[in-house]
Amino acid sequence: MAKPSAKRQQKKLQRKAAKRKEKQQAVASMPKGRRAQLRASADWPLHECLLTKNWKDTSEIVQILVARKSPAGQVAAGAFLVDLGCLGVKAAFGRFFDTEKEYKELRKEVESRQKMTKADPNLAAKIIREAIAYAKELGFHPDPNYRDAMVVLGNADPGACDEPIPLGKDGKPYFVPGPDDKVQLIMAKLTRKLEPDGFHYVIPVDGDTEVLPEE
Repeated sequence: MAKPSAKRQQKKLQRKAAKRKEKQQAVASMPKGRRAQLRASADWPLHECLLTKNWKDTSEIVQILVARKSPAGQVAAGAFLVDLGCLGVKAAFGRFFDTEKEYKELRKEVESRQKMTKADPNLAAKIIREAIAYAKELGFHPDPNYRDAMVVLGNADPGACDEPIPLGKDGKPYFVPGPDDKVQLIMAKLTRKLEPDGFHYVIPVDGDTEVLPEE
């Protein structure tokens, strides 16, 4: 006759085996293809939503990272680089991870660039919506990959967020060049649209990160 402690151990092993089998079945049932996997993740529980701590400073790029985690431990992530000053969603992607450990490498990379804070997904969705609309008025379009990243936001509702979103600077668009921006083309488009005094800007000095204000 098995001792009580042995019975408990046996039940524990059975539970572990059942959970392992459940996870294997969940993985096997996942659709194939990155976009299909991202679409499937829209109904998963929210794992976290992170936002640049100083996101209201329109001279800085805003990072947004949203992640959802499946019962089987997979993680889907949507990442955005947003310019509230002028250009809108400059870069975005949706990515699927088999484990949370793999996802944490992305999270670590994001946090190495800026201080991040937890945020309401509705706020994240509103920042993205307002940035895209503002940039569109100026003739700039979001990174097409933002649609994949938006899937991870699921049912986040920008209309449910009362937080005002700062755009531009002092009532005008504010262009702060990034390392990959085509400065001359962007400046020319803004000048045609708004005239030279219709927007604020900084310009690179000699290709370094140092910049000079328009004044």
